[in-house]
Parts: sequence; structure tokens; C-alpha cells
Amino acid sequence: MAIYLDVLSNLFYPQRCVGCDRRASDVLCRGCFEALPLVGHPFCGRCGAPTAFEVYGCGECSTRDFGFEDARAPLRYEGVGEELVHALKYGGYLPVVEKVMAPLMAGVLSGYPGGNRFDAVVPVPLHRSRLAKRGFNQAELMARGVAGRINAPVLDKLKVVRRTRDQVELSAGARRTNVAGAFASRGPVAGRILLVDDVFTTGATLSECAGVLRKAGAGEIHTLTLCRTV
Repeated sequence: MAIYLDVLSNLFYPQRCVGCDRRASDVLCRGCFEALPLVGHPFCGRCGAPTAFEVYGCGECSTRDFGFEDARAPLRYEGVGEELVHALKYGGYLPVVEKVMAPLMAGVLSGYPGGNRFDAVVPVPLHRSRLAKRGFNQAELMARGVAGRINAPVLDKLKVVRRTRDQVELSAGARRTNVAGAFASRGPVAGRILLVDDVFTTGATLSECAGVLRKAGAGEIHTLTLCRTV
């Protein structure tokens, strides 16, 4: 009897929820979808961190120099949000991009000054060795998903010129040192740019990439990630 129940379950629920690993009819079950750790309002208009009230430049970012205008992320990097990133980045589960990530990310763009009109969407690049090992750049997949929803081109305008250490265990200062000089532009850039990555932690990588784009001729540079640490 148990075998037949498993067959029926796999027929109607052919996959498992990314958040809880239970059988589900989509990438997230209803419970995990409702448990998405939304950043919500209010938040800092500069770095996107949740705040007690609307502010541009909070206690977390007011003393930092960023190469970009502002940052947004729909989710906190915890719970189901963290599971989504891991499912794509380490599990290679690509359906999460179109099913969950891109809609959430595109949905917060209306909060930007000037809205969701961008001349180009640019993903943060991966070093060729990491790209070869993983088989894809998660930031590029997210960028394409978002760009398709806002009718903007995706431009491969950044490249990694020096391999860096994994940022996970590094302090904020060490992260900035780690990525300094690690990126270069692939020719001139112009207009209002949306720079995309998976997670905002200290903003070091995004800031370094934004500085490169600005030197290449970009005007406004806004950043978008799926998650941010809080």
C-alpha cells in the first residue's frame, strides 16, 4: 500500500519544496512561500537594510563609501531565503530563478527613484575557474530573469581579472581588500545600470563592481540582490 501511495504522491507532487524538502507541487510549498523572510518596510533607502523608520543612510551604512546609489533586496538571508540561494548556487536547481527569484526581485524595483526603467542589467561575474566548476553564474541567471520582466538588455560588461578568496568568513574590511582590483570592464558603459548579485552582505563586491562600471562611463548605478544579511 505504501508503494502505491508513493507513486500517487510523486504523480501529483513530482518535486520537493526547496524550503522544507517535503513533496510539493511547486518549488515552494504554501507554508514555505508564506514563510518567505521579506525585508518589507521600512528600510534604509541607501543599503536596503530593515530599519525602524524610512531613512537614507542608516547606522549600518552611513559611514561606508559605496560605488552605487542604492541597494534593494526582497528577502532577508535567512530561513527560506537562504535555502533558495543554496538550492540554486550549490544545488544547481535552476527552476527557482523563474518561479520565485526573478518575480520577487523585479517586484521591489518600483521602490527605486525612477522606477524600473534601466538602460541595462549587468550581473556580477564569476572567475572562470568557479564558473567552470559550477557550470553557471547564478547572478547572470537572476539578471536575465529580472531583465525579461522590465524589458531591459543584459550586458556582460564585467569580468574577473583576479581570483579572490571566498568572502563568507571575512570581516567587512577584509572583504573590501579581497575584491579590490578584482574586476574590470568589457568596454564602455552608458546610462542607468542595474547591477545584480545573489546576496548583499557588506556591499563590498557590488561597490567594487559599481566603481568599475562608473569608470567605464555608466551614469546611475543601482543594485539588486535576492537576499541581504541583517
